[in-house]
Amino acid sequence: MNKGLLHLSGLLAATVFVHLWLIFEASTQLAVMPLNDLNLYASWMQEQQFGNFRDVYGLTRDWVYPFIAQLPMLVAALIGGSSGLLNGWLAMITLLNLVAVGQLVSWGKPAVGALQAAWFWLAFLGLLGPVAIGRIDSVATVLAVFGLVALAKNRIITAMILFTSGAWIKIWPLAMALAAFLADKRRKLIFLAAASTSAIFLAAGALLGGGIEMFSFIAKQGDRALQLEAPIANVWLWLAKFNLAEASIYFDKNLLTNQVAGLGALEVSALMTPVMVIALGITAWLGFRAHKAGAPTNHVFAAIALTATLDLIVFNKVGSPQFEGWLAVPLIAGILFQAPKWKTAAIGGLFIALLTNLVYPIFYIDLMGLGWLSLITLTTRNLALIWLLVWANMYLSGLSKPRNQEAQQSSGQQSRVQSKTRRARSQTQ
Repeated sequence: MNKGLLHLSGLLAATVFVHLWLIFEASTQLAVMPLNDLNLYASWMQEQQFGNFRDVYGLTRDWVYPFIAQLPMLVAALIGGSSGLLNGWLAMITLLNLVAVGQLVSWGKPAVGALQAAWFWLAFLGLLGPVAIGRIDSVATVLAVFGLVALAKNRIITAMILFTSGAWIKIWPLAMALAAFLADKRRKLIFLAAASTSAIFLAAGALLGGGIEMFSFIAKQGDRALQLEAPIANVWLWLAKFNLAEASIYFDKNLLTNQVAGLGALEVSALMTPVMVIALGITAWLGFRAHKAGAPTNHVFAAIALTATLDLIVFNKVGSPQFEGWLAVPLIAGILFQAPKWKTAAIGGLFIALLTNLVYPIFYIDLMGLGWLSLITLTTRNLALIWLLVWANMYLSGLSKPRNQEAQQSSGQQSRVQSKTRRARSQTQ
């Protein structure tokens, strides 16, 4: 067996082991039931399998996800059969991630950085915990990884189709699409690929009877209050801990999430989406500036993707633990494309994944009781997210400087050479 196939075999075996470990960890946290969202998915699919096709989530009925998110749920239900969607989902995600890992390393013929990227992803999944495989986000993530592989092979149309498809399942791969658009010169082609993919999905939805409800997931997010684990919600958790500002934790029966209340919480919640849009605008400007400065395309892509993804997490009123799983793809991108000084971001990402696992599910019951251990852990995790966002902005901003400095140095050297040439000529004359 050659070295490449040996690495591939080890990675595939490790992938299976990581997924089995995550399933085992979930089984030890029965008080929290970290895979319970899969039971919710099963109830949604069962309702529609019993003939309720005129009342379809995301098409003719408001839904928290885009209607395309039903496809992986239906596939999982079919795979699970009589054993249930949960088992079908875990089998489906394991298979998808196995294929994605194989694709990352070109099935035993890895490019420079590919092996490190694959091993990093498995370590990240293992540290993040059961939410890494037990949410709809895991499907969007694997599509984004496939898109990243296509991008590495310069298949920009395929990459954009995959990024856009992922965004129609869970919105966050929009950060990857934005990064590709800003980092690459082929912007018209990139835009057409994304627009065409979205148009096909919308046309299919309309043919199936969909209406304005196809965009209901946007309004659903806008109506939400501050979720417990969101970085901004940390303020009210500490206020609740010390019985200040009428702060408290409550369960939203409609959205099935734990949220915070207190003086100013609703007003801040209303501001978070506009602030997120402004942050994304700043990221886009920094990315465009780096591209114009001539920084390497793949490095600009990775930096924009990481910064934009962190914008979507740090400035989000929702703080579900699976959101931290989004970080895996841009971090993989930086490793795959050998971005300089990326080790800092990679280590920071692994630290965030571990803390997220500790917060949910391990310390979650303690957090609901505002325990010191869980509060400190969550606060540390959220501060780490903010730190990584600052680092990413500085990194992205820095990409516009080296090339300019090199140009100035080159120009200075040329001026000195020309000056010496003129003096030599004058002396000769």
